[in-house]
Amino acid sequence: MNTLSLTRAAFVAGIVGLGMIAAAPAYAARNADAERYVQENAAEALRTLGDRSVPATQRRQTFNLLMTRFADVPRVAGFVLGRYGAQLRSDAALRTEWVAAFQEYSIAVYETQLDRYSGGTIRVTDSVERVPGRDVIVTSEIVPRGANRPLPVQWRMLRSGDTWKVVDVSLLIEGNQIWLAQQQQAEFIAFLGRNNGDIRALIGNVRGLTASMRQRVVARG
Repeated sequence: MNTLSLTRAAFVAGIVGLGMIAAAPAYAARNADAERYVQENAAEALRTLGDRSVPATQRRQTFNLLMTRFADVPRVAGFVLGRYGAQLRSDAALRTEWVAAFQEYSIAVYETQLDRYSGGTIRVTDSVERVPGRDVIVTSEIVPRGANRPLPVQWRMLRSGDTWKVVDVSLLIEGNQIWLAQQQQAEFIAFLGRNNGDIRALIGNVRGLTASMRQRVVARG
């Protein structure tokens, strides 16, 4: 059975299609509401990860609740499967199992990546409306604690009714700006292609990756 891995080569592969997400018309306006939402929630996430006055278990629980509210995990869970996501429409049990496994995985990814910036400060610097009032790329920078050089982070936000949700995040990883959901989709589709479209096999691998990321965060203290 083939396994997934978060390797540098795999992350670089995730750059494919980046221009399609980041691109927007030259005349596109900023969206102050989306910017404010990112500023408040991302700052809270960093404060949560950096608060060493509470036990690690409590920090994780708080972070999990925050990211579940901040990100549209069910939408992303369908997106990352690409064409294989059609299986979920005819198998409710599989859909429930996959969304639960992917939620744990995606939150572990956010925790692993943002933990590097815990205790730092975030500043939203710009936004671009791809679809006015509904689809926005918010640009920010994070200054890690004890560091002078800000790190760029972009957030793709979709609005449904009165609520904004994150559907992808672009982070600087090993010198490359990577959109996480696009990268996950590339990896998952490749895995499924090698494993006869077996989503339950993917669930097993995703759970293993989640456990490994949790262990690394714990080891960092």
